[in-house]
Amino acid sequence: MDDVADCLLSVAWNIFPLMGKPPASPGDRPEEIRSFLVDTCHDAGLRAREWAAAHGAGTAADRRPFLRLAEIGADANLFLGMVSGTLVIDHERVCRRWTEIETLVGEARELAGEIKGRPSHRPPLFGDQSFSRVRS
Repeated sequence: MDDVADCLLSVAWNIFPLMGKPPASPGDRPEEIRSFLVDTCHDAGLRAREWAAAHGAGTAADRRPFLRLAEIGADANLFLGMVSGTLVIDHERVCRRWTEIETLVGEARELAGEIKGRPSHRPPLFGDQSFSRVRS
């Protein structure tokens, strides 16, 4: 489970190096999503590290939600780069990517709810209404 923690913390680091996450600007959906993913992956990485200290390596079933969250974070960040960094905009492709991004964010919200032990001083990840809307 320590390796799982390293994986999640690495994903958070790769989205915003040095945890230099700027506050999301209201209405800037890519920033909102990246901010959410950094917080989620960082917190889950810390929870995985604590879990490993208390329980050891764990089973594949124990690691699965953590690893899926890491995969979602990396994929969503990649897709966000694809929709914002195109030279020739293909609106149909951008819409498809946004649908994929929002689906991943929804799944990340569910996984964040499954991962126990979120610090009480941090706001809830999965109660934010901005992450339940679908981009058109």
